[in-house]
Amino acid sequence: MKATEKVDIDTLISRADALIKEGTDFLMKEGKILELDNWLSITEYAKKYNLSTQNVSQWIRRGVISEDDYIEIGKFGKKLVRDVPYRE
Repeated sequence: MKATEKVDIDTLISRADALIKEGTDFLMKEGKILELDNWLSITEYAKKYNLSTQNVSQWIRRGVISEDDYIEIGKFGKKLVRDVPYRE
């Protein structure tokens, strides 16, 4: 590995750490601490359960996925769904 590649990787890791800290600080400030092992993005959820992202979004709108099982973190543009199987 070249020295310039190492610096770039170190920079990326440093930026990632800063973003993780920023996200954690935001969630703590909002009073929302989550065990992220139990949550998936809509895309991840759709892939895991062999669904389309549109289907998952419709389930959220129609209440198939309850408010307790869906979180939107607006500052980061992330939508998370609890990792449990849902059925219409």
